[in-house]
Amino acid sequence: MSIRSIIYHHRQFQPWWSLMIIVPVFLLIIVFYMAIAWIVILIGLVAAALFWGLTVEVNKDVVRLYFGFGIIHRSILREHIAMVTQVRNRWWWGFGIRWTPHGWMWNISGLDAVELTYHNGKKFRIGTDEPEALLEALKIV
Repeated sequence: MSIRSIIYHHRQFQPWWSLMIIVPVFLLIIVFYMAIAWIVILIGLVAAALFWGLTVEVNKDVVRLYFGFGIIHRSILREHIAMVTQVRNRWWWGFGIRWTPHGWMWNISGLDAVELTYHNGKKFRIGTDEPEALLEALKIV
């Protein structure tokens, strides 16, 4: 895919994910040779590497989302999307990859999102700090 075919590209980075590295290191200092500290550090580092940011790309054919370095990713064909709307998530739905009463949601921060409604009636939410820009990009045919 050429860079010119991308209609929208946005990466959200959340500095609070760095706490997943800082806190385990601090725990390691407190309980210096305990095996549980190493396990906590490993889990924190893996989670931070997988979920440090959420990138959304839109081109004329597909919507691509990926967390972190792209190991966890999803591609949605635009021809499957019937409708897009700007929505607000409930705070208790959290962050990351979540199942909500409205279907799956990928979110890294905040409550704003764009909801994709597929032709089959299923829905998918993309959390974003730029809901208007993402909505506009998705409305471009």
